[in-house]
Amino acid sequence: MSRTMSSVAINLDGTEALLLPERAVFLGSARALVVADVHERRSESSRPDEEALDRLGRAAMRAGARVIVVLGDLTRELDELDEAELERVERFRERIALPIRLVARHAQSMVGRTLPPEWRVDAVGARFALGGVRFAYEPPVVEQAPAAHWTLAVSPESFRSVPHERSDTPAFVVDRARRILVLPAFSRFAPGVRFASRAGVEVFTVEDSTVIDPQGQGVA
Repeated sequence: MSRTMSSVAINLDGTEALLLPERAVFLGSARALVVADVHERRSESSRPDEEALDRLGRAAMRAGARVIVVLGDLTRELDELDEAELERVERFRERIALPIRLVARHAQSMVGRTLPPEWRVDAVGARFALGGVRFAYEPPVVEQAPAAHWTLAVSPESFRSVPHERSDTPAFVVDRARRILVLPAFSRFAPGVRFASRAGVEVFTVEDSTVIDPQGQGVA
């Protein structure tokens, strides 16, 4: 029996976004599926999410996406790729032929590096925009006035700086004052995100294939 998956629709000042339990955001106007950190960075305390690409493919098909936007890491660093991972990505691209836009973690992270052509991935740098929404790994510094457009990002430092506030489960953090939507990492092995509880901040957690609506409470 297949599990029922529950999503939550939110309005980003006129842009409709669907928060998916697959830890992804679907922007209906652009038919774009947006995910962050598909592959967790290697360290002594983390391991690669071997099923991430399969889950990404299922999420794209379920949403009816026409393009996939990846913020951060799609795979390991290029100089760390082994034959198994190369083959895994190639099999994924055989099944899922949608355009992929990769928003790098840093502006210079893809300089001098060439992704395998079989992957058909377009590395668009550290900043990218689509359908009136901006994408960034690290969002811009807060301006005096709110930005004209919303920014979708992953784990900005401003959400890590408060040690007594933490989401131990995957969560979307919506900061309406700053017009920033922070995505949870797509990898199952990524840590939670620290954030500051304040007016205008809503936290949508992902539990048992369901996105939990905070009903405007603004705190997790």
